[in-house]
Amino acid sequence: MMIVVVWRKYLLIPRLTLAALGAPRSQSRAWERYWAGVTRTGPAGDVLWEADEPAENELLAAVLRRHADPSLPMVDLGCGSGRQAYALTGFASRVIGIDGSAAAIARATGAFTSGVAFRVADIASPGLGKLLHDEAGDANVHIRGVLHVLDDDSRRAVAANVAAMLGGTGTLYLSETNHVGDPLDFLLDQGAGPTRLPPLVHRLISAGVRAPRRFGAEEVAEVFPDDAWQVLEQGATHVYGNPLEPDGPVQRIPAYYAVVRTRPRRP
Repeated sequence: MMIVVVWRKYLLIPRLTLAALGAPRSQSRAWERYWAGVTRTGPAGDVLWEADEPAENELLAAVLRRHADPSLPMVDLGCGSGRQAYALTGFASRVIGIDGSAAAIARATGAFTSGVAFRVADIASPGLGKLLHDEAGDANVHIRGVLHVLDDDSRRAVAANVAAMLGGTGTLYLSETNHVGDPLDFLLDQGAGPTRLPPLVHRLISAGVRAPRRFGAEEVAEVFPDDAWQVLEQGATHVYGNPLEPDGPVQRIPAYYAVVRTRPRRP
């Protein structure tokens, strides 16, 4: 039985290769291609991770109340269509949404006309955190479903920018998928098969977007090492995705959340 399961996931490879034919290798171009092709966001829309289930925001709000200063501005890194950034206006009076895709930011700016300032920027670009801190001072930062699709160097670069944005008083909340197994296992659980990919999954693969990796306690410790960061709270949770098929159930994907803050620098 185990051999059948193992071979089943490798039978996905030809289908994935066919779906990705002509897709750019550059992740910045892949995300631009993806967002340019989106026609509808939100529940039952084109974007896999926009189910807008209340449970996620309830956890986020409770954690922010416990650990974050609501008087600080909030930066949503990798904001995509802007839905989560807009939701964060319920916690912070000033919210900045940042994404590397101009198509995503154009959509966000058109959909959410008040409460959030959106801008295009590579969140792993060196110096971005300092620029934002110079503009807004210490800020809280929110990241959802971004680090799990970044390579190790980009993760470290984002962490450096987050440290600069937080300053001495800000807090980071992150939530990432933490699926057991490799990316092929994840795709199997999302309904991928040797002859067909669910439309929401196919959209990502055909755009060239990198497959997600797991991001749990081990990855938190790697990206936010103990000598420079303190973890205030962390644990297992779920992120919710749109149904893979019409009238299907909302996806409940294993995930991990963490709340971290920079350690005070020693004199």
